[in-house]
Amino acid sequence: MAIRTSGIISGLSAADFLRMKDQLSDLQRQLGTGKKAETYGGLGAERGFSLAFRASMSQIDAWQQSISLVSTRISIIDTSLTGISNMISSTKTSMQPNEYKLSSGQTIGQVAAGQSLSSIVSMLNANDGTRYVFGGRKSATPPVADPSIFLNGDNSKDGFRTVLLERMQADLGVASASPEANPAATGRVTLSAQGTQPVTLTEDGVHSFGLKVAAPTGAIDGITATHTAGPPASLSLAAGAGNASVGQAMTLKFTLPDGSIEQMTLTAVSADAPVVAANEFKIGATSTDTLNNLRATLGTQLSKLIGGPLAAASAVKAGEDFFKGEATASAGPPPVEQGIAKRLVPGVSGTMADAVAYDTPQNAEARTVRWYQGDLVSSNPRATASAEIDNAQSVFYGVRADEEALRTAVQYMAVASSLKFSESDANGLARFQALTPRVVSGLSMEKGTQTVQSIQIDIAAASTAADSAKTRHADRKSMLGGLVTDIERADPNEVGVQMLALQTNLQASYQTSSMLSKLTIVNYM
Repeated sequence: MAIRTSGIISGLSAADFLRMKDQLSDLQRQLGTGKKAETYGGLGAERGFSLAFRASMSQIDAWQQSISLVSTRISIIDTSLTGISNMISSTKTSMQPNEYKLSSGQTIGQVAAGQSLSSIVSMLNANDGTRYVFGGRKSATPPVADPSIFLNGDNSKDGFRTVLLERMQADLGVASASPEANPAATGRVTLSAQGTQPVTLTEDGVHSFGLKVAAPTGAIDGITATHTAGPPASLSLAAGAGNASVGQAMTLKFTLPDGSIEQMTLTAVSADAPVVAANEFKIGATSTDTLNNLRATLGTQLSKLIGGPLAAASAVKAGEDFFKGEATASAGPPPVEQGIAKRLVPGVSGTMADAVAYDTPQNAEARTVRWYQGDLVSSNPRATASAEIDNAQSVFYGVRADEEALRTAVQYMAVASSLKFSESDANGLARFQALTPRVVSGLSMEKGTQTVQSIQIDIAAASTAADSAKTRHADRKSMLGGLVTDIERADPNEVGVQMLALQTNLQASYQTSSMLSKLTIVNYM
């Protein structure tokens, strides 16, 4: 009779023992490493989720790195813009029209403007170690030339001060080293000689330089004013019937190169007036005598206008010619990018005293330094620097040093710091008092469409977007990290329970196997 042992007591095969031993070893590894598996394949069906979550976390890390770089650059830009804004405010405060105390030909305000100019250029050449942040797409080199270069030129090209001198020579009508202080300056108008009648004031040609004569207002008995619009415009004053009365006045108007308008009011006073102000003339015995007196006053006031407001306006216009330069590129040949200074062509005299036209951009490029040497191609400065900070989201934070607000700051500080004055110049104070409000107004950017603050607002918007994305990414990465942990991490409590159960099963199996090994037919019966 056969003896059946199956079903009486169960035993484990060698394969079962090895399997359980491997399971125990794996549980011990999980307890030691804290990970469910050494490979993604060991995670089973959840490996796809783990890989996807980790890929998302890697992308977040890339975005966060980009945001960190953007934040650093934006911080540099904002710090520079804040510094520039402070320099502008400081210069405006220091340029006081009544602070006319000279040291080496300049006032304290002018010296401060020069120092501010150097500081601003340094800020516009700020970099983060990898790129110059105010150069647009051209970020490998400083975007702004050294002030000593763009003010004075280099060995082969002219700087701003040469452009300034030539412009003032053209506007004042005299080819001297200091046209603003030269009594021979005409302002590009011709005033008839004293004693000749009618008295005429005529522009010297068809051009955009010097004084532009507008129609007068007011009336004086015995004097007839006739204005011819031109160009060139002219004014004729002729004596007639009757004579002037005390207090009657005529106001002459002139348009200056910077677009401003100056008015000159000439007022009649009695023949025996003990004191005659600079803008007054005495009534003569006849209208002819009165007109002669008016002519004398007009000549004196015209000289003051030329040496004062006209010279200041000419300097401002020279700043625009050099720093703003040509508004559009020239096809050439050779092609010339926009921004090159506008230079003048000498007149028939061979000097700028009778210049009537600007030179070509090609000639200007060949003989004039560029103050701004950054990107000139991109139409939108903000788009010259961008970074992806999230899925389908980028921030744009590019800035160019030649943007209107920044260029204006450089331009007016260069103008203010480049003019020279002399105690012996009778019109020096008037010129300085005409210069200061122009500089202050220019630095206030009242006529422009952009301010330094408006650039900061644009950059702040990019910074806000980057900060929001940074916070969003941190939250999402934390969530994804939790999900990955749930998938990949081995719970020590759960592993411990599994190990205990497996050890119990192994121990029971060993005991059973031991009993079976000692079992005989006699013991069984």
